Amino acid sequence: MFLAGAATAGLVGFGLGGAFAFAIVWYILVIIGDWKILEKAGKPGWFSLIPFVNLYQEYDLCWNGSMGVVYMLALWGSNFLSNGSDTESAGFTAIIAGVLGLIALILRIIQSHKLSKAFGHGIGFTLFLIVFERIGRVILGFGSSEYEGQQ
Repeated sequence: MFLAGAATAGLVGFGLGGAFAFAIVWYILVIIGDWKILEKAGKPGWFSLIPFVNLYQEYDLCWNGSMGVVYMLALWGSNFLSNGSDTESAGFTAIIAGVLGLIALILRIIQSHKLSKAFGHGIGFTLFLIVFERIGRVILGFGSSEYEGQQ
């Protein structure tokens, strides 16, 4: 009985370590994919390493960089307000947080469609980007898709 418990504990430890290693490799792959997307569009790839600059550049590729700022502010506002407090205005705050979250979602869906079109893809790839955003970005970065500009 003791050996079975020790073996199980060893597998759990290996499983968590393997999951962590996979997560690190996946994160690096996503960063390289984003780097390649920016390079395909003629921008410096290292912009993908700077958190706020990469979002601005992504929106600038396909739409307007300032829309990336609006997206970021809506997302932050929604997160900030949804953490809420126990005041009397909690219901109103929750409504505003929901509206800001909806604005952020709509902007992200539009951005996914514009990114898909900028690389010559249609609505099918847009849906793929909406559901599997990081996988789609890796495919755009490493795949044969060429940047065609804003559509």
